Amino acid sequence: MAELKLTQEEVVALRELAEVALALKKGGTLGLLRAMTANGDKLLETIAEEKAVLRLLGVGNAALEPVREMGVEEVEGVQFHTEELVRALLKALAKTDPKEVPKVGMTAALGYLRDEDVQKGLGFLLVLAKNLGAALNGKL
Repeated sequence: MAELKLTQEEVVALRELAEVALALKKGGTLGLLRAMTANGDKLLETIAEEKAVLRLLGVGNAALEPVREMGVEEVEGVQFHTEELVRALLKALAKTDPKEVPKVGMTAALGYLRDEDVQKGLGFLLVLAKNLGAALNGKL
């Protein structure tokens, strides 16, 4: 058998590759990749036949189209604001049981307006509505 001669750079690359393979194995991803490789044609056929997946891909593509037109700074702003908004929404949802929310009439709604948290939430929604309107009117 011929002797394998590797440069130091190749040895480092092989070590990194082995570490990645080990991490994939520990995380369970290596088995998934192996199954996808062995059954790739069948997997693609299954995906292609699944109407829900095709619909989701269509919606996802439509949602990504405006992102492709955005500048880097805009995308970074959207990313940061999305993270903050999703974080706040998830915290709010964790504290809000839809089955326990009371009916609220006009008088109770006006009473809620005294709450600073309600004021902050409404302020956000109103600023968002203003910016949405401006974007729809081509001003942004």
